[in-house]
Amino acid sequence: MSLDRMAVLKWMSVLTLCGVMTAGCGNTGDQSPPAEVPDKAASEPAELVFHSNNGDSVETFDSLFGNALRKQFPQYTIKYIRSEKGQTLPELLAQNQRIDIVFASMPNFFELSMGSNLQFDMTELAQKNAVDLGKFEPTLIDGVKLSSDGKLYGLPVTNMVQAMFYNKLIFDKFGVPYPKDGMTWEETAETAKKLNRSDGGKQYLGFAASPAHILRANSLSQPYLDPATDKPTFERDEWKKLIDAMFVAPAADQGYKDRVKALKRIPYRTEFTDTQELALFVFNSQFPFTVPKEIEKVSWDVVALPTFKEKPRVGSQATPYLMGITSMAKNKDAAMNAIHYLTSKEVQESYSKDGIMPVLNDAGIKKAYGQNSAFKDKNWQAIFYNSFAPMTKISPYHLTVENIFKSVPVDVVQGTADMNSALRTAAEKAEKAIAEVKRK
Repeated sequence: MSLDRMAVLKWMSVLTLCGVMTAGCGNTGDQSPPAEVPDKAASEPAELVFHSNNGDSVETFDSLFGNALRKQFPQYTIKYIRSEKGQTLPELLAQNQRIDIVFASMPNFFELSMGSNLQFDMTELAQKNAVDLGKFEPTLIDGVKLSSDGKLYGLPVTNMVQAMFYNKLIFDKFGVPYPKDGMTWEETAETAKKLNRSDGGKQYLGFAASPAHILRANSLSQPYLDPATDKPTFERDEWKKLIDAMFVAPAADQGYKDRVKALKRIPYRTEFTDTQELALFVFNSQFPFTVPKEIEKVSWDVVALPTFKEKPRVGSQATPYLMGITSMAKNKDAAMNAIHYLTSKEVQESYSKDGIMPVLNDAGIKKAYGQNSAFKDKNWQAIFYNSFAPMTKISPYHLTVENIFKSVPVDVVQGTADMNSALRTAAEKAEKAIAEVKRK
């Protein structure tokens, strides 16, 4: 399974359960439970069936969501159906299997729910259950509503951003100062040039970013498709600016180009953790928790995503994990209670301590980030250093066109196509792919 598909959930299998279980217990002693947490005694028994397309195991689901919900709501039967052959969402629906809550990273969520016409506007339920939308990071709710055409098809329960990880040993080897929070893309490119070196028969690479992740979460808030027309936006000047800063400028060295040709892709996670030839790597903020054994081999730290000079301290867009009640849910109030609880301060603080980026706009919860993890000594406040870029509208065809668009940086860096030609070709392919999906 790819890191993109498993996102937050997969890496939770390596975290301890105690944090979430503590959150499930609520406050101790004689304190009354916070008003934001649903009163479990007032809830009737209910079965809640969860489904995601990430393919994670029941154990992984339970470690992050299931056990905490069972602890808080013992009268609820919590069931998770893993996505696998015979149990994809279309197959489950064909079997008349009810799904009450769907969850996925935001790019997957809308394709999952709207693709099967299961979307449900949770606005009234949120009001009825006193869900305070003001407690969330504002851009998250704005982004969900934008992609829900003004409605509320889901609520964020976890989050992530793009951050820049670095290998200290490579910097030390070549006497280059470590990166810091607040760098611009121009400064990052200059640093990367100093690290694009061949030494001892090994080609070192200054900088790389995961194309799919950084392009979808781009700091200029460019959508893949025009929301009004479903036409690709790839030929806009903003995309050229982004690709030049994040892929072309760092790859000016011939040794870098040759390595890309050999790999047939942009350097990725394995070049950072396994071969340790990559000095700077932009990726999801939860990346180290995803591959704890591999990252142990690296002397690393993290800084904020570089920014454009004209947009200081504006980082990537957020990529939250959403949970949404389906239109076929049997007990929508119970489903709302469950989602509401996962966004409570207790659960979010527990997530944050374990290294899961919270969705609440709470300074104390952010400060606690990673403190219960094996990586508590890292510069984790870097992921909160920048403000979120406004989120773009997620199209039901988002993943279809992303699979086409993410090849553009590879083509341009390898020299198989110039920027304009690569973007034009990708746009043409995306238009054809969307037309084909619409015909089905």
